Amino acid sequence: MDGPALVLVFDDGYAADYEQIRPVLAEAGVPACLAVVPSWLGGDDYLDADQLAALADDGWEVAAHGRKHRYLEPHRLRADVTPGETEIPVDGHVGPGEDHAVVAGDEMELVSEDGREEVRVADTTEGESGDGVVAVETPVEGRYAANESVLRPTEALLRDEIAGVRDEFEELGYGPTTFVFPYDAVDSRAWAVAAEHYDALPNAGVRGLPSPPGTPGTNLRRCYLQTTHATMPEIETYLDAVAEREGVGVLAGHSAWDSVPPERVAAVVEAARERGISVTTFGD
Repeated sequence: MDGPALVLVFDDGYAADYEQIRPVLAEAGVPACLAVVPSWLGGDDYLDADQLAALADDGWEVAAHGRKHRYLEPHRLRADVTPGETEIPVDGHVGPGEDHAVVAGDEMELVSEDGREEVRVADTTEGESGDGVVAVETPVEGRYAANESVLRPTEALLRDEIAGVRDEFEELGYGPTTFVFPYDAVDSRAWAVAAEHYDALPNAGVRGLPSPPGTPGTNLRRCYLQTTHATMPEIETYLDAVAEREGVGVLAGHSAWDSVPPERVAAVVEAARERGISVTTFGD
């Protein structure tokens, strides 16, 4: 597409995408991109298959958002782990008994400068300080220093989360060409797998600037339209840069959150149009 463009991305596949955002975008005559976890469809507060199909019929793009919405960056260790231990204290995105981020049964690997070993997640719990703890099925064999070692998905788990989910989409009748990293969490390993299988990665970088013309689809940046992340003057400044550089803007949000009211979405679309920016999808 020639000229400046803006893609609106709504994460996780909430029913509010259909109930609240669809009427706004239908009135404006523009589409959006849905980042969907197939196994969440039909759950409480999530889209069902019929609602997803209706949005696709409206021209919305269906993008992959992982098989289980796993956290794909390495977790840094918060404390030393020594041989014989079965609990690994880590930073960020680990909660008690979660079925996303880090999931029981996941094959992961402990990595330090001097060693590497695979472990299988038994459970996720919360430590005394409220931080995450990953319990593993068998005792750790090596020694891993805090802040210098990581717990990360194995290559096989990355491929299952990023590429394996395509099988679930095929069963639903979709063939996504865009992958949105859960939690905006991506490192070079996850990026390489996603770039093998998808044409667009809209949060390969999370920065305050739009992607300039000629940016590869697998290296796009995104910002947020949520009221908690940006005021309308800040969004307008962002859109000014999209228009002036004739680049690609990506504004994301979670429609079920109070920070993404339909009025905000309508205002963003209007502000884009005032600047001659096409509101489109990655596929287009």
